[in-house]
Amino acid sequence: MSGDDELSGTSAVRESHRFDVERLKGWLEENVAEFRGPLTVEQFKGGQSNPTYKLVTPSKSYVMRRKPPGTTLQGAHAVDREARVLRALEPTGFSVPHKSSAKSVRDIATP
Repeated sequence: MSGDDELSGTSAVRESHRFDVERLKGWLEENVAEFRGPLTVEQFKGGQSNPTYKLVTPSKSYVMRRKPPGTTLQGAHAVDREARVLRALEPTGFSVPHKSSAKSVRDIATP
């Protein structure tokens, strides 16, 4: 296996990056109009700074990014800043992913 293979694609969610998938699914059903489960969660390989997940449903896939678990340095892992920038660019004609929410996974899927 080459180094590129180890960093591309998805795998099972790493133990230290797991969260309550059922709570996330409930939030998605209530807040993302076109969302329909069931939901399977995979984690993109690589991307150590901000874990990135592939959320798979029978009809559509989504990408979710979050801060890593635990304490982080102030200003580091600013996925909220990233979300604001993407949301600001979306109506300008730049090709950016649509942001369904910038709500924290910690708020949504952490008991």
